[in-house]
Amino acid sequence: MEKKSDVNRRKFMEIGIYTITGAIAAVSGVALARFAVGTSLEKEKSKWIELDSEDVQDAEEGFARVVLEYEQKDGWLTAANRSLVYVKRVKENEVIAISAACSHLGCIVTWDEEQKIFKCPCHDGRYDAEGRVISGPPPVPLRRHKTKIEDGTILLATETVPYGDDTHEPA
Repeated sequence: MEKKSDVNRRKFMEIGIYTITGAIAAVSGVALARFAVGTSLEKEKSKWIELDSEDVQDAEEGFARVVLEYEQKDGWLTAANRSLVYVKRVKENEVIAISAACSHLGCIVTWDEEQKIFKCPCHDGRYDAEGRVISGPPPVPLRRHKTKIEDGTILLATETVPYGDDTHEPA
């Protein structure tokens, strides 16, 4: 009878040692994998880019075309990005910035000053002055860039947000 209990104790200890060793290996493996991957899976947060005051037109004058040039880090890759934005001053301390990328297929829209609409040349998509869809195939309004004014300097966020999510931070 005693031999059976010795075997059971031995088997119990063996299972316990394997379990503890396996847990240590799993935890160490997760920590090692996180270290090896590092920040490669994290996207860089949006940057604020300063605009020249001359680049921004008053509401009566329509939209100004502004090219944003910035570096964006995605994992280990850092790339130079360029994007076209339509910007106008609505009030003394409020600026709106609308992305020029059509929400249908990403074509570049143009501002028609006579009709006061944005037109997409690819599939005849049309947007009003706020970027909302008037006609054509675009499924959603044009995206916006967040804007803020600090000490008289106009700042635009590099990341776009859906229509309605853009916040204008007063001076």
